[in-house]
Amino acid sequence: MDHTIKTLGFWIIILVAASLLWQVVRAPESASSPEITYSTFIAKAQSGEIARVSIAGSQIQGEYRNGQGAFHLIGPSNPAPFLGILQEKGVEIQFRDANQASTPMQLLGTWAPLILLGILWLFMVAQMRRRRPPDAPGPGLDSVGLR
Repeated sequence: MDHTIKTLGFWIIILVAASLLWQVVRAPESASSPEITYSTFIAKAQSGEIARVSIAGSQIQGEYRNGQGAFHLIGPSNPAPFLGILQEKGVEIQFRDANQASTPMQLLGTWAPLILLGILWLFMVAQMRRRRPPDAPGPGLDSVGLR
C-alpha cells in the first residue's frame, strides 16, 4: 500500500509540473484576440470603429464598436501621438500599470515548475539509493577499480 501511495504521489507531481510548465510556455492570453498593426489601429481609430482601449506600457488592447470583436497590438511607449485621435472619436481610454500581474503569481508560474522538477529529481535519487544492494559499489571511482 505504501508503494502505491508513493507511486501515485510521484505521478501527481509529474502532472502538476507538466501543467505548470505548459502555463509558462503557452501563448499569452492576449493571443485570443487578433493582433493588428499600428497603421491599422490608427486607421480604425480615425474612422471611429474603436469603442474602447486599455493601454499598459506599449501593450494596447481594445474592442471595436458594434460588437465586431477585440484586438491587441504593441504601440509606441509614448501614447501622445494617438491619444488625440482616440479622444476626438469618443473612445473610452483606460490606462493600466504595465506590471499588473501579482508578484506571487509570477513567482509561482516561473519557479514552481523548477522546484517541482527538483523535488522529483531528489525523489528519484532517493529511490535509486534504496534499491541498490548494500554491497554494490557506488557510482564513484571505486566502481571501476581505480581506488
